[in-house]
Amino acid sequence: MARERLVSALAADPPRLDLAALAIATLNRPGLDASAYLHTLDALAARVQLEMERHTGHGEVMAGLTALRHVLADIEGFRGNDEDYQAPENSFLDQVLERKVGLPITLSVVYLEVARRAGIPLYGVPFPGHFLVACSAGDHKLVVDPYHGGEILTEEGCKELLERVAPQLRFTPAMLSPAPVELITYRMLSNLRRVYLERDDSERGLAVVDLLLMLAPNHPGELRTRAALLANLGAYRAALKDVERCLELSPEAPDRDRLELTARELRQRAELLN
Repeated sequence: MARERLVSALAADPPRLDLAALAIATLNRPGLDASAYLHTLDALAARVQLEMERHTGHGEVMAGLTALRHVLADIEGFRGNDEDYQAPENSFLDQVLERKVGLPITLSVVYLEVARRAGIPLYGVPFPGHFLVACSAGDHKLVVDPYHGGEILTEEGCKELLERVAPQLRFTPAMLSPAPVELITYRMLSNLRRVYLERDDSERGLAVVDLLLMLAPNHPGELRTRAALLANLGAYRAALKDVERCLELSPEAPDRDRLELTARELRQRAELLN
């Protein structure tokens, strides 16, 4: 179900971020009624449009951002889930719309989809370690942090944020470039994969990695991860196939010896099942 919905969302012209995020949510709720949550986004956007009319004297871009932040942060109370950051629910759009807490990226999806419906030209920013949204305002960008109540960040504010979330990196303006829907989707899934792996939930982790490999079929890291999960679940032949694919894609990989050893062990285990 999740795979079919995600394929359909990304095949749309243009790709539909709201439907992609709800496709991911079906990993948690297979019978999810997407239309109910699309209606919620529509209703929020209608309120933002009404609020924009009250701020027309502030310039079109700033009026849009002010209205968006007021409705989503001040009135609705969407905010980051500091109390339980690693909860899987933070990665599911339906849960975020219901609970009004989430991760930076899922909250950003709410902002992006409400803004799109309200005619505000917002785009996603794949900032290292902390997803943001932004829009162009003349010769500069206005960057918004949905996780922290829709705070508007200057470039200096972005530098300070980077020092907190990824101090090993040095800020460059390229970090504020727009993210396509496919990248946002991949990053959402990557967050969810990490949560399940940390919980040793191989079955749910495998479902997420399958979707990641649908987006990036030859990603060596994801292939390695899926091979390990499959082996944990006793699917040795399927795990072997992924390991062999890694060897084929990266014949000079630094861990080639370990991959070959893993492949031999998986063959032996698979033969024992015959």
